[in-house]
Amino acid sequence: MWPRRTRLSGTGGVDDNEVLLLSQEFAALGRELHGRGDDQAALVRMTQLAVKHLDACTGATITVVRGARGRSLATSDPAAARADELQYELAEGPCLRAAERDANYLLFDAAEESRWPRFCAALIETTVYRCVLSYQLIAEDSAALNLYAEQAGAFTDADIDLATVLAAHTSSLVALHEAEHHAANLETALESSREIGAAIGVLMAHRKIPQDAAFALLREPAKPCTENSATSPPTSSKPAPCPIHPTDQ
Repeated sequence: MWPRRTRLSGTGGVDDNEVLLLSQEFAALGRELHGRGDDQAALVRMTQLAVKHLDACTGATITVVRGARGRSLATSDPAAARADELQYELAEGPCLRAAERDANYLLFDAAEESRWPRFCAALIETTVYRCVLSYQLIAEDSAALNLYAEQAGAFTDADIDLATVLAAHTSSLVALHEAEHHAANLETALESSREIGAAIGVLMAHRKIPQDAAFALLREPAKPCTENSATSPPTSSKPAPCPIHPTDQ
């Protein structure tokens, strides 16, 4: 889907050599990831490939939107990162719209665009970019591949066709990134669960109490072991024992 002012013709026009070179780059990236590759580095590499292989593109980023807040997973350079930040700060722009609406958007000319007036004004004032092409990515979170150009109407039909291939591969990388993120969170949760289980076991053995009572003690806020208040009369010459928490190992 290309809302407004698209130049997509669907007639092809992509140079065969360019497709071959890009395919080789994808293959190399795939070999890295199947080995001990870094998925974050791969996302950055994908933005760099966009700049390398698309004549009109001078900056590229990958946006994700979670909880109505956007952030950049990867950027080709600081200038492209700044263009993304403008959209997050102003809460409007083609990158956010593509990520949230499951559609592809072409900002043909920032000087004439009416859909995102504040973003376009800031883009012209603070960056060199005048044209933006944003592809919705298939991912768990809302996501988009964003391609920036310095000339209005810079993206040709051949650029758009080749960018479609880039977007498809980028979707795979974002999915891999999400899977690894979930795996890391699961490992953290399991480690926390092990620590809590150990603490419950210590409490049960030390206090001779059942599991649910030990768990209730763990949920209580930590209290100081001694009291120094002048208004509280001493009740014992020894401080009361403090409850054991998962961090007290």
